[in-house]
Amino acid sequence: MDRHLLVRLVVAGLACPAIAGFPLNAAPAQPGTACFVADQALPRQQQLVQNMLPSVVFAHQSLPANIATRMRWHKVPALSVAAIHKGKLDWTGAWGELKIGGAAVNCRSLFQAGSLAKPVTLLAALRMKQAGLIDFDRNIEQYLKSYHLPAGRQTDTQPVTLRNLFAHTAGITPGGYAGYAQQQPLPTDQQTVRAESPGNARKVEVLITPGTQLAYSGGGYTVAEIALQDQLQQPFEQLMRQWLIIPAGMKQADFTQPLPSANHTSAASGYRADGSAVPGGWHNHPEQAAAGLWATPSDLAIFLLEIHKGYRGESKIFSQASIRELLARPVDGHAYGFRLNGAGDQMFITHYGGTVGYRAGMTINLSTGDGAVFMSNSDNGSALGHEFLNAMSRVYHWPEFREEQVRRKALPAEALQSLTGQYVFTRPQAKVSVVYENQALTLLFPNGDRYAMTPIEGAPFEFIHAATAVRISFAGDGTDLRLSLYGQTGRRMTTTMP
Repeated sequence: MDRHLLVRLVVAGLACPAIAGFPLNAAPAQPGTACFVADQALPRQQQLVQNMLPSVVFAHQSLPANIATRMRWHKVPALSVAAIHKGKLDWTGAWGELKIGGAAVNCRSLFQAGSLAKPVTLLAALRMKQAGLIDFDRNIEQYLKSYHLPAGRQTDTQPVTLRNLFAHTAGITPGGYAGYAQQQPLPTDQQTVRAESPGNARKVEVLITPGTQLAYSGGGYTVAEIALQDQLQQPFEQLMRQWLIIPAGMKQADFTQPLPSANHTSAASGYRADGSAVPGGWHNHPEQAAAGLWATPSDLAIFLLEIHKGYRGESKIFSQASIRELLARPVDGHAYGFRLNGAGDQMFITHYGGTVGYRAGMTINLSTGDGAVFMSNSDNGSALGHEFLNAMSRVYHWPEFREEQVRRKALPAEALQSLTGQYVFTRPQAKVSVVYENQALTLLFPNGDRYAMTPIEGAPFEFIHAATAVRISFAGDGTDLRLSLYGQTGRRMTTTMP
């Protein structure tokens, strides 16, 4: 089953774009700021930077624009990226400001990586497994000493393990983390999973039989974080440095929470979708394994390249068997949090991340060694980041990550109004609403995101969100109207909004 809807509903997702006119100094970072361009890569870089397109291209209406123009349109103060080509770093670039009216961003600037912390944690644990220090398939209770999971759907024959924790199949409470504003006290890991003060997260419980269903869970990674620390008797950030960051050659990546004050001047401050600043610059994330990584795109490009080398049997830190094992048993198109795009020698592994005021993403083709990383300091950064991946696809001739080419379709107001209502999905259980406003349909997600939908040619009632290319379509009639979203079907339960 396609689980995009589940992930979309439990994790802060792509934010809607804001209007143009956002003040932005989007000059690229200058030489001397750790940006890199490989031999013969400059034409590729210039072609990409000058020819960005929206994720949805309307016939005869969308024209290429430079990256600064697209940043202003999306209201993103800073963007930093890395391009990977044929197994090597091709170039890096950075545009904008660390905070509005502040210093220019450069390729050493730090961004919150959000859920990109998860695969970094996974690969560090994989090295611990290679060294014989942990067993991915052992009952997690054999490693937990400072905390124990409450009784739930786990059994002796179907226990919670590191493997299903890392794969999001442990059946643990779904969802992500909001973090903590500056000056707020930070909970311990044990307070987080128990939902004890000052923690603000849901209690970790085993709600589904382990190993039976994909359910994206930040709490599951915090359980793994506790287990690794209990077993190896070291702070989490030290474990990550020892087992991955230093061996892989990542220069600035750091799981220390809160971010050390010495790094504040190089950290990009976060911004909300409406352009307002996150108070204090950013939230702190003591949930390190799930969301506590600060990094640069260069760091994450090095990380991806090491996975690529491992896949080819050329890594000094990962065995080929261990990397291929991670991809051997995908669940609903996901492997340990990575989305699998494409197939065969054209398969990309992709992961996205988001915290309050930040969005990031990374992808790599394990066969060809082509890939990319983007990091931004705005809730609107996902839409811009997808445009960057689409541009990479065009310039580097990838088979994945391309703009949607569509044609607008005119529909009368009565037809649009007939589609409004609340739609309920059963697998996964979720509700979305469709309302008529500003002479158009708007799709409302439970987390408050509002997607203005444009009618397009195709099915009688098919729509697309211009910023993210999310599609919906309607079928049936007034008494049995159905909404298709992310490959799932929801039925209209009421025409009145709650």
